[in-house]
Amino acid sequence: MNRSRGAIGAMLVVLLVAGCGARAPAAPSLSPSPPPGSAGPTPVASASAAATAPASPSPTSQTLADIAGLQARLAANPDDESVLTDLGFALLQRVRETADPSLYGEADKVLMHALTLQPDDPLVLVAIGGLQLGRHEFADALETGRAALAILPDLPAARAIEVDALVELGRYDEADAAAERLLALRQDIVSLPRISYLRELQGDLAGALEAMRTAAASAGIAPENTAYVTALLGTLLVKTGDTAGAEAAYRHALELVPNHAPAIAGLGRLAVARGDLDEAIRQFERASAILPLPEYVIALGEAQEAAGDTTSAAKSYDLARAEIQLFEAAGVTVDLELALFEADHGDPSRALELAQAAYDRAPTIRAADALAWALHRSGRDEEAKRRSDEALRLGSKDPLLQFHAGAIAAALGDVPVARAALQLALGVDAGFSATGAAEARELLAALPH
Repeated sequence: MNRSRGAIGAMLVVLLVAGCGARAPAAPSLSPSPPPGSAGPTPVASASAAATAPASPSPTSQTLADIAGLQARLAANPDDESVLTDLGFALLQRVRETADPSLYGEADKVLMHALTLQPDDPLVLVAIGGLQLGRHEFADALETGRAALAILPDLPAARAIEVDALVELGRYDEADAAAERLLALRQDIVSLPRISYLRELQGDLAGALEAMRTAAASAGIAPENTAYVTALLGTLLVKTGDTAGAEAAYRHALELVPNHAPAIAGLGRLAVARGDLDEAIRQFERASAILPLPEYVIALGEAQEAAGDTTSAAKSYDLARAEIQLFEAAGVTVDLELALFEADHGDPSRALELAQAAYDRAPTIRAADALAWALHRSGRDEEAKRRSDEALRLGSKDPLLQFHAGAIAAALGDVPVARAALQLALGVDAGFSATGAAEARELLAALPH
């Protein structure tokens, strides 16, 4: 996924319950889901998937088999809390694999049933917390994660939910502290991607890369888990200037999981950065065909628009809007993602309304950035500057945030700030957005010398 576009943790990856002292043999893995326009839905593997994953070439077919098996067992015993919980995890994994948010409702149903049977089972609470993160119910997820920790304080899965929820609520100091507590429990694919993301938010790309390298080299519960982290490693390698290493990481992820959409999208962004829009379009078409997330369809539309094919771009944007509506219909809060989309490709006044709602709910740096961009697109650049400064308060070098800051500074006539921010955006990742990068270059060229 393009970590520069989205909120959730934007990528805070894989959460493993295996080895945490929970009941055997269940070993679900869970990663909080980035929102539409971000990293994709929640990855989770059921117990049987975890047992067979290393030999399985198809996570999707394995998850379908797991779901069918669990449903058969549930038909024989509808009140088997262990089966209900594993089915909930498997359904969340299926959301990840298909980008079908309607499955959240089914997962909710089985997990609520499990909760009535065993209200003090921390694994049930972990699954519910993952569902709440997927729906962007971050305050609820924090409460649920902490309820699980009250029962089992050393449960890494619950601590990871706490970290992710705190990040998405903009409570970064608390998130740092919680991440350190998680790191003390385990230093692996559970904790290190979260440490990496927090470092990245603070502009420490070298530290973020170090943590993600270690995470990608550690054992995962399934090939998809490792592929997902490896794709995130690729994105960090781009941001630290190693595009060859990034391409190698994306291709390694594809070796682990053929047709891995995040890795394919990463190759698309590399093509955007080197100006090969035809190749970018091809890769984004592949990614969106495999996993119909708005993020990939928007990236496709932007590459088509930058290539001059406005008719195809308009169709892609219409499709992205329809996909976002599906997430909304499934109960996912999408104000932040939709605000950025509307600001760039729709109605600025609607973007401002959505961005303000997202900021009021959780004043994260990404919400501040979305609000800044909506204000800029509405011609309110003085107000936009204050929110943009707020978005950069942690020191993030995120190219999208830097591009927005540079465009706002250019509109205000602050040439030094505009030049520095726009050059940083393009230097960190010129493939962050085909249309955004083109606009950044145009703004740079128009600045007085």
